[in-house]
Amino acid sequence: MADHSRNGSSSETVSRRSVLGGAAAVTIGSVTGIGALAASSRPAAAVDGDPAAFEAGDAPTVTSNDGRIESVFLSPAVEVSWTDFSEGVERVTLTLAVGSDAGVDEVYRETLTAADPDATPGDVSSVGKPESGESDAASDAPPDFDAVDGALTARFERADATDRGDAVTSETLSAAGLGGGETATTTLDVVFRADVAGGGDEATVVRTTTVDLTVENPDGDATAGGSVGVDAA
Repeated sequence: MADHSRNGSSSETVSRRSVLGGAAAVTIGSVTGIGALAASSRPAAAVDGDPAAFEAGDAPTVTSNDGRIESVFLSPAVEVSWTDFSEGVERVTLTLAVGSDAGVDEVYRETLTAADPDATPGDVSSVGKPESGESDAASDAPPDFDAVDGALTARFERADATDRGDAVTSETLSAAGLGGGETATTTLDVVFRADVAGGGDEATVVRTTTVDLTVENPDGDATAGGSVGVDAA
């Protein structure tokens, strides 16, 4: 089994994951909860949902005889909530980046505004108000940016991360020369950041996750068959 990703030091991993987050980074596997925010006396924000909806071919494992991975598709759906914004929210900027040992590429960066609450700029496919009890489902109603404590949901168009930069590409993810029966794995960091601003208040929250992308070259195989005609005189 071949490991295509390098096991770098913990400082290298932290540096890669905090490229967008700085001191606001949230620990992997956790996210600031709505209940905790309600007790806060300062403006705050949270992110929930599925920022790392992941597709690579038909599954996270790609079968390829030459070790090549053509595309890595992302389809994010997230909810952003805020509390204690006394004058409401003017804008919410959503950014998603993908990184590996080869570097970090920004895949999405979109800004939603109170001036045009129905707008779906760039790669945003829909924006709305969260349905009660469902973190990534949106109603048809536009989000209430004027709310002191509010939330919005956003879905993004499916995008190929390998087309968005020069770090996470087909070339850097592929394992040329992969032998028959071998696999190679690259760990991708997915970083989602929400910047919420309004009335002179600002809050930033970052959510990170990792995805192991594997390419496998199956063992070679062959079959033979046919028929033999026999004639005698």
